[in-house]
Amino acid sequence: MSGYCPIDIATGQQFRAFIAELPDENCAADVFDTCLGPVVYSRHHWLKYKLEYRVRADLRSVLEDLRARDPGSWDDEECDFLLSLYALGTSNVGLDELKDEVSTGTVRDVLEARFSSYASAADPGSAAGPPPALMALADRVRVLRPVVERTHHLYSIIDGEAWYRTEGLIPRDRVPLQTLTPSMEAVLADGFAVPPGAPTAERLREATLGCLSRHGESAPLVRAIMRATLLDPRLRADHVTLTCPMGDLLDSPERMTTSEAFFTETQLRDGLQLAEYAERLGHESPIQVQRNIRARMLKLKRGAIRGLYGPGCLQGRFVEKHGGHMIFRNEDAHYRGHQSIGCSSGGRASFALRYRSSGGQEAEMTPMVGDYRVVRMSHDPRDTFTGEELIDVICYAEWIRAVVEETYRRGAVVRKDDAVLAATLPVA
Repeated sequence: MSGYCPIDIATGQQFRAFIAELPDENCAADVFDTCLGPVVYSRHHWLKYKLEYRVRADLRSVLEDLRARDPGSWDDEECDFLLSLYALGTSNVGLDELKDEVSTGTVRDVLEARFSSYASAADPGSAAGPPPALMALADRVRVLRPVVERTHHLYSIIDGEAWYRTEGLIPRDRVPLQTLTPSMEAVLADGFAVPPGAPTAERLREATLGCLSRHGESAPLVRAIMRATLLDPRLRADHVTLTCPMGDLLDSPERMTTSEAFFTETQLRDGLQLAEYAERLGHESPIQVQRNIRARMLKLKRGAIRGLYGPGCLQGRFVEKHGGHMIFRNEDAHYRGHQSIGCSSGGRASFALRYRSSGGQEAEMTPMVGDYRVVRMSHDPRDTFTGEELIDVICYAEWIRAVVEETYRRGAVVRKDDAVLAATLPVA
């Protein structure tokens, strides 16, 4: 459990008394660092505190002010605010899940929903209710999450219009990784001469080896799988984007802070009429869409690498906004960056990448380094992405993951040359 807080703490006043009795400044610093986590590592969100709506920067200023003051000077709302943040930090849940305000009441609502979801997945027959004390509930959510992840995929459901996040679960046995889609069958059989018959993992390995032998890189195969995603009639994607490490800095991921460290490419659907979205995009150029997406993804990944591998930062800490699968809806409602890339609704599959270090040890990079996004530009409610469609995105991402990891195993890179910006790309 984060910090030193007893799990029987249930009120802000009890939390204030706990902090006032801490033995030294280092203990207090650890508690405040836990409170800071949800503020720093949540998505942008407006929340009410002391009857006023605040952004994350405002909430951070409140936290720093309380940190500088003696606990005896904190009023009841300030104590409740600190306990709210501490419970979120302990449970690894973001501010963006709270509705309307920062309070222990809204935090309890979120954590009880999480507890119910996790408990049902981990032990369907259990009738146990949530612990009564807030900190006991926060700790229970933290403990249950990895148990549930063994059997389920956790995914975020983001509403960009409401700046709000919830969570869904997909049983892992519902993701049909061994059953290739028709467009993927065409990639392997027609594009890379790997006929049906063998298990999917073997066919992907054979296709990767053939691609590396022919091209010296796996980019043609990766692009073909992206193309297969666009051709999948169930996904009805307007564009897809893959971001993953090239493979030349695997022993020093902290150095992956340049554009050259990542394979980041976008493909657009054939026949996509950008003129229909020109007002939102600010242009009608497929190349500009790709450039905008590339710039945004590289900014996100470089920043995440600095946060996850830089000195004294997260290093293994669970952070919801950095990793995990995601469905996003109304994503272009407010944010100009999402409008410029035509992102209304879609799904993201996030995946870790395994490799063998120079010392011969098996290693794995954090889940955020593999990022596959399938996007629809339409605002039609019938085109809103669903959990069922996210299952398909996860499959394509896992097939890409298999290719990339085999590339690493062979000591090769995903792409040798400069970034490709083109509306369409050959499949082989």
